[in-house]
Amino acid sequence: MDKDRDMASLAELDDETLIAKSRDGDEGAVRTLVARHMDEAYRIAYRMVGHRAQAEDIAQDVLMKMLSYRQGWFSTASFHTWLRRAVINRGIDEYRKRRPSTTLDDAGELSSGDPDQEQQMMASEDEARIAAGVLALPDRQRAAITLCFYENMGLAEAAEVLKTSVGAVESLLHRAKAALRERLLSNGKRDMSADSKAALSPKLRTIA
Repeated sequence: MDKDRDMASLAELDDETLIAKSRDGDEGAVRTLVARHMDEAYRIAYRMVGHRAQAEDIAQDVLMKMLSYRQGWFSTASFHTWLRRAVINRGIDEYRKRRPSTTLDDAGELSSGDPDQEQQMMASEDEARIAAGVLALPDRQRAAITLCFYENMGLAEAAEVLKTSVGAVESLLHRAKAALRERLLSNGKRDMSADSKAALSPKLRTIA
């Protein structure tokens, strides 16, 4: 019970405080950081490799390696940058070893003629096509799209993660969007209605 109370208390602390405690050897603080950032690590990994089980492995492995590097965490910013960069790089390495074929799952029937349900299904299919196209992008372009479009990072933040300039990130995004549009058109993608396009996340609308 005391351990549960301690973990609950740690969960109320911000990252900067938890990092300081981690450097002092507080394993509870490390576990709290891992739990707090697991979802983000998984999302980034999944966009980089396109395979759920592999993304989970990458996220867990990268986060557990934080135990060895805790003395290098000088601030919340460097912690976040290190985490995202490590997941991106690991995702690139794993994807090069195993390039999955990404197809639409359950893209067939609509269960009813409900217009709202049909519109939602059409938007889901379009988003799945975009996701498949993202996986086919060159590594750096895929990383830029993942950070800026799916994780909603600003250009400066993404540039720090990718160890490049804001202008380089802008160039990566421009080339990625052009490649995705070309891929969608070459696959015979229909024009989207305004309602279907509105169902996509805001940044994905700029591609579709």
